[in-house]
Amino acid sequence: MRMYLAPADAQRFIQSYKLLMLEVLGEQEDPITGSVVPLLAKARAKLVGKRALLNKSIARLEARNVGLDPEVVTALEGLEVRQWVYLRDTKLHSIMIDSTADRAFGVLGLTQGIRDITGGTVLYMEAGLVRYRGRDVCDGVISQAVWLGPGYRRSWNEKFKEIKASGQFHVKADV
Repeated sequence: MRMYLAPADAQRFIQSYKLLMLEVLGEQEDPITGSVVPLLAKARAKLVGKRALLNKSIARLEARNVGLDPEVVTALEGLEVRQWVYLRDTKLHSIMIDSTADRAFGVLGLTQGIRDITGGTVLYMEAGLVRYRGRDVCDGVISQAVWLGPGYRRSWNEKFKEIKASGQFHVKADV
């Protein structure tokens, strides 16, 4: 088992996510060159502040006959952007703990594992999680990342054990 979505599912998500987030962001003064990730992060931050922008953006795209995958739209309606602790990978998923330390998720990446994106484990970071294709999936737009040292690693590992014991470790998305 891999720690990321099947390629076809990932591409469906990425295509609609990118279209919708760029619509949320609005007109860009300069043509997009290079990585689109900083623009996606900016759009996601704008969306978090005003959730109504999502419906307005969907309506504008539909008015221009731009096709959005309905399953991706549903996933984005539940987009949860917050601070997470990315603890580590297992063979099946990446473990991400809500910074409030009351729940954790077994998360898939879109096209690669979270460690491949971040370059390591045990980070405090901002990321978006969605429920897509029956799993919790990271949107791959990671910002404000801070590496945590060995003391924090031990502390968060203990916290994860408590969360798991309390039944608040979610591997399959609630559908």
